[in-house]
Amino acid sequence: MPVLTFSKVLELAKQKRIAPVYIFIGEPQLCKEKAKEIYNILQDKGSTIEVYNLNDKEDKKTFSKIKGYQEGLFGLRKVYLILGGENIELSKEEEIIKSLEKETSVFTWFIIAEKFEENRPLYQFALQKGAIVFFNFKKEEDFLETELILKLKEAGKTMDRKTTELFLSLVGKDYHHFLNELDKLLLYTEERAVITEEDVWSVTIPLEEEVLFMVEESLFQSGPEKAYRIVAQLLDHKEEPHRILSYLYKSFKIFQILAEFLEKHPELKKEERFSQFSKKWEEIKTDPIVEIPKVLTERHPYRIFNLKKHLEKIKNLPQVFEELYKADLSLKRDFKNPYQVFKELFINLWQKTLQP
Repeated sequence: MPVLTFSKVLELAKQKRIAPVYIFIGEPQLCKEKAKEIYNILQDKGSTIEVYNLNDKEDKKTFSKIKGYQEGLFGLRKVYLILGGENIELSKEEEIIKSLEKETSVFTWFIIAEKFEENRPLYQFALQKGAIVFFNFKKEEDFLETELILKLKEAGKTMDRKTTELFLSLVGKDYHHFLNELDKLLLYTEERAVITEEDVWSVTIPLEEEVLFMVEESLFQSGPEKAYRIVAQLLDHKEEPHRILSYLYKSFKIFQILAEFLEKHPELKKEERFSQFSKKWEEIKTDPIVEIPKVLTERHPYRIFNLKKHLEKIKNLPQVFEELYKADLSLKRDFKNPYQVFKELFINLWQKTLQP
């Protein structure tokens, strides 16, 4: 097996065509996740695994002292997962190849590397008897879209183009977050083959400062108590109080910017249906004369639409910043307990600035 796509490598593994060496070249965490998919197949058949991170000095030292490679107990396949594969020494590569030339049926090596030169012995060996997979998409979004299509196909589900773009725009570029949100979406739509935009918005959490985003949503949707409970959990996990307060300030600053923009575009301000709002938003964005603040253009139209709905509940925006300022003084000047500061902040925001 020479250089292949991951989908082909996975298909072959499911057909019990297991390579002695897999070299995954690209972003390390992503490569590790993909290697895990193949290892899970081997695990079902029984195998043992040893993991070495050659970016770690102690792990590299331990790995360098291993002499020879023996099969697992009772003849089970022995799997080696090597992170930082670019740091394998030449003598060790030759040793690995020598053991594989004697017996390829009881060993499998997963080599994870950001770069791996073609002239290296393991690369040449993998070209002949193993598999090499590159994850070198020009844009991370291209990979995630390809991955999404593959996962949907495996689950027997589909999304139209608009829903696909919505989902990818919400989950961002983080692969773990992508997988977590996709798993939630597949579970949510378990009995249906077609995933809709409504499904995406029902369960998908945006990546950007995810938990803090939930604070804002909770305050508007459920009231001060739920918002405070989320912040209390953040404080329990040692989140900096000033960072939480800074996010809230930035969040309400966006409301201020949006309020000023909507005053200039009453056709958006009065629109209550997202489909129509989105259409008018796109028309305004494509108008070369209209200047839209960057903080708005970099957010999805649905996010702007939700902000607009929340904005309608704020009856005194200047008072919001006054309450945030008071909370800041309580933390920096008076050194008050952060838990108490945020509890008072949310109560004051609710009572003085939001419609009950």
